[in-house]
Amino acid sequence: MRDVIIVAAIYCILFVVLTTPTGEPAMGMSAVAFANFHHFLADLLFWAAALFICASGTYGAFARQDRFGMSQNHPLMNRILSLSLMIAPFLAVLVNVRFVYVLLGLLLFSHMRSRKDEEKNIAFSNSRALSNMVLIPIFTLAMILMSGQDYRVTSIFNWGSTISAPTAETQPITTAED
Repeated sequence: MRDVIIVAAIYCILFVVLTTPTGEPAMGMSAVAFANFHHFLADLLFWAAALFICASGTYGAFARQDRFGMSQNHPLMNRILSLSLMIAPFLAVLVNVRFVYVLLGLLLFSHMRSRKDEEKNIAFSNSRALSNMVLIPIFTLAMILMSGQDYRVTSIFNWGSTISAPTAETQPITTAED
C-alpha cells in the first residue's frame, strides 16, 4: 500500500495544479508564460507518479514472472504473459503511457491467480493485489484530468505536447448566408 500512498499523494498535487485557472496572468508571469509553466508542472507531476508506478512495477514484474498459475496447462500463454509483464513498464515510458494498464492488470492477475502458501496468509487489505486494484482507477483519473486540460500524454519523448486548438486557417469559412 506504500505505492498507492505515494502515487495518490503525487496525483493529489496534480489534481490541485490541474484545477487552477490558467487563462490569466499569475505569479508575475504573463498569461501565456503561466499556461506554459502550468503545462510543464502538470506533465512533471504526472510523469513522476507514472515513472514511480513503472519502477515499482518493474520490480514486481521480475519478481513475479511465471507466476500466472498456467504453467501446467498453458505454458506458452504463461511465458507470453510473463514477457508482456516484463516489457510493459518500458513500453509505458518509451511508447505509450497506457501500457501502465497492461502492467497493473497483469500484476493484479498474477497476484490473484498464483499465490504461494506464505502469500495466502496475507490479508487482502495488505496485499499487492489490492494495491494494483486501487492504482488502476487513480491512474485513470489522472489521465482523464490531463486530457480534460487538453494535455495529451503519450510517451516521455512527447513531453509538453498539447492538442492543438483550431486556428483561423483550419476553420471553415462561414458567411451570413450559411
